[in-house]
Amino acid sequence: MRDDEIAYEQRIIDSGHLGTFYRFVNQFIANRPRVGPIIDEDTILTDSRDKANAFNRYFSSVGVVDNGVVPSYRDIELNSILDSITVDEADVLSSINKLKSTLSAGPD
Repeated sequence: MRDDEIAYEQRIIDSGHLGTFYRFVNQFIANRPRVGPIIDEDTILTDSRDKANAFNRYFSSVGVVDNGVVPSYRDIELNSILDSITVDEADVLSSINKLKSTLSAGPD
């Protein structure tokens, strides 16, 4: 059985298809939490709410209050200025046609 698994994994590697490799790897990590257990004051936290509160306490303790001072910066001379962009229907259609329909929709 182990030899069959090794042969299967080797076929995935030899195929050279990156998508096939990622699908194989993702089947093992898809259900794992994004943030693993953390230790807060000698306590192991596994609950998402407890971890979020621990991170909130930490980042609140190291944050600083804004003093209202804007840092100085160097003036950079611009060689050209982009004052307009033209996008026509053909550009939009071309971009839509390049989208992969097998991927899930996102905010973009």
